[in-house]
Amino acid sequence: MPGKLVVATCQYPVNPDIRKNLSNTLMQMETARSRGADIAHFSECSLSGYAGMDFGNIRDQDEQLLDDAFAEVKEKARKLGLWVILGSHHFAQGHDKPYNSLFLIDDQGQVRGRYDKRLLTYGAGGSDMKHYSPGEGPFTFQLKGVTCGLMICHEWRYPELYREYMRMNTELLFQSWYDGNLSPRRYREAGKELGALIVGTVKGHAASNYLWISASNTCKKESCFPGFVVRPDGMILNKMKRNRQGVLISGIDTSKDFPDPTGHLRNQLNRYIKY
Repeated sequence: MPGKLVVATCQYPVNPDIRKNLSNTLMQMETARSRGADIAHFSECSLSGYAGMDFGNIRDQDEQLLDDAFAEVKEKARKLGLWVILGSHHFAQGHDKPYNSLFLIDDQGQVRGRYDKRLLTYGAGGSDMKHYSPGEGPFTFQLKGVTCGLMICHEWRYPELYREYMRMNTELLFQSWYDGNLSPRRYREAGKELGALIVGTVKGHAASNYLWISASNTCKKESCFPGFVVRPDGMILNKMKRNRQGVLISGIDTSKDFPDPTGHLRNQLNRYIKY
């Protein structure tokens, strides 16, 4: 059954100060709801800040402050009647390192589930594995007749994950990034091209798997790319401005048909490709 959603793709400069992140989150939730959004989508580590980028050690954070801030977001979601996808971390019992997570909060302020980043950066390209534990599986949910999924940042490099969600009949993928906080020199030398590569690849994944994709990113200077929304034909529906805080409102209508030259073969690829 086709569904319609109004999505708020949100971006602000994520930083180590949980109180500032909370203030930006609450403000953008209000903006999203005032503009008719059903769900507000935030970036990777949007509430907590990102270990290895915003602070050196995950244990340096005030976990009680983070818990209190999370509770405020849930209460605001209840008051506004707004669904929220929030970036933070989660310590599982018996784990020394937390998960890098997206939390799904419903319009009653209840946590409906959590997606934990599965494929982590390592070495010169990043340090996720120093600070976080890898997650174990995909996560989908239903909202107003639309089947939605969650992914995080570095996972854009793995087409298998997008195909997995396609096979789960996902229609809208919410993917959160933290690709920012670069020096101007680092942005010129690598960040600008990386941003173009990410946007182009995500557009390709959308077209290859007939997915709507909401892409949220930090806008902390220098960010590699702004938040954007892609249609199932790989065309950009909407995008924000890089390095500028804002809320992008997009109407998602899964009853709309878009050009899909691969549709007749998408579910038959195992006949042609042997793994």
